[in-house]
Amino acid sequence: MKFLGYHHEKPHADLAKQLSRYHQTDHKTNVWNAFVDSDLPGITDDDFSIIPRVLPMSYWPTLEKNVYLVTKFALKLLSLPEKEIRAIIPKGPTRDHLLDQLEVLKFRRGRITGSFRYDMAIVGPPDKHHPPVLLEINEIGFDGLARSSFFQKVLLDLMPDLRGRLKSLDTAAAEVRNMRRLGKKIMRIQYDEYNWDEQYLYQIAQEMGSELKLVSPSQFGQKIGKECPLLEQHRVKVIKNKVTIGKNWQPDAVNFSFAYGLKDYQECHPMYRSLVEARTPQYGPFLTGLVAAKTILVLLDDPLLRKKLLGSSKALQASILPAHILSSPEAQIILKKPHEWVIKHTDGCGGSQVFMNKELDEELRKIPSKRRHEWVLQKKTELNLIDVNGILSRPKQAISDLGVFVQYDWADGRFQKFEIGGLMCRATNKSLKVNVSSGGSQVAVLLDRAT
Repeated sequence: MKFLGYHHEKPHADLAKQLSRYHQTDHKTNVWNAFVDSDLPGITDDDFSIIPRVLPMSYWPTLEKNVYLVTKFALKLLSLPEKEIRAIIPKGPTRDHLLDQLEVLKFRRGRITGSFRYDMAIVGPPDKHHPPVLLEINEIGFDGLARSSFFQKVLLDLMPDLRGRLKSLDTAAAEVRNMRRLGKKIMRIQYDEYNWDEQYLYQIAQEMGSELKLVSPSQFGQKIGKECPLLEQHRVKVIKNKVTIGKNWQPDAVNFSFAYGLKDYQECHPMYRSLVEARTPQYGPFLTGLVAAKTILVLLDDPLLRKKLLGSSKALQASILPAHILSSPEAQIILKKPHEWVIKHTDGCGGSQVFMNKELDEELRKIPSKRRHEWVLQKKTELNLIDVNGILSRPKQAISDLGVFVQYDWADGRFQKFEIGGLMCRATNKSLKVNVSSGGSQVAVLLDRAT
């Protein structure tokens, strides 16, 4: 695809010259060999750029400020009285299940600890005049958290002359540190397997002295293959209000490994309900599913709600794209120029149920009027172009998002901790959706201390 008029983002000229030395076959071979030697399963299945995306360190305050405000908005919303939350967050299949079946608001403990991945975009030069634009929020089972740490380590090990200039963020270590705010013993609920990202997180947790158990609850009824030796299978119980597995192992917190749709919640409802009611905290609780729905994009676009939660209607204004519920009167006017918009199902994840251009027109005809409140229209934006060179592809220019990993601990209406623990991005020249499953490439993101 050709992306006309998109900003082409490049590192500073002298750094670009240094990076050009690694834009060649020997370096690609070295990266491939480092991946294979790691013995992490499936690590070479997806494309990865042998050169990083480099952002100026001077951009960090702009990035941090806007990411902080998005996180504050989400957590303050989740701290409101139940009546207000029900009135503010639009109805949707998962939202209704969380509120009415799991009753996540009824069993709030006043503390929310976990992590988010914001899919964002830089549109224009990465400077204070171009804050990152939010595309969506991911809150449970999102990918890339530990792999971003591994990617950066591999590249810096293979580019030692740049190690002093380029700053990396260890996302996996940041996640483990944040988990330890709840305790050293963490049970991570898997389904029937784990990927190399999760195996690397497990390794980092061990190195840092934490006990991270990967557990497939026997309630799932899944057969665990020999290719997943770290995965234990136990019946997950709640004994005296504490989550328990085996004879008497009680974790300090429970974490979830995959993105939950309505069917996932319904499949093992009794177990999930018992976890919500238990006194054992959840790291990345089901409660946050209320702000991961795409309808959060509409709420963030509401100046009155920004004033209520952030103290100013102008806060985040430049980082929020216009968004509307499909059933709203505004949406009917907007649809006269549908090519300028993207349509997303409120509970879609992993790039699914996102449509634009011709696909948008086709999908609109399929959506019954009684389901229109489950869809969100979001204004398109022109994600920056970057140069990539994949282990499975040729050098090219591609549009790129920016994955921002946030670790937080929120209690009594304020942050006990807030940290941007890591950065990563995905890039593609095959579609307008930057997603690895749609032919995209994974790209490490580093910060240039000299700019």
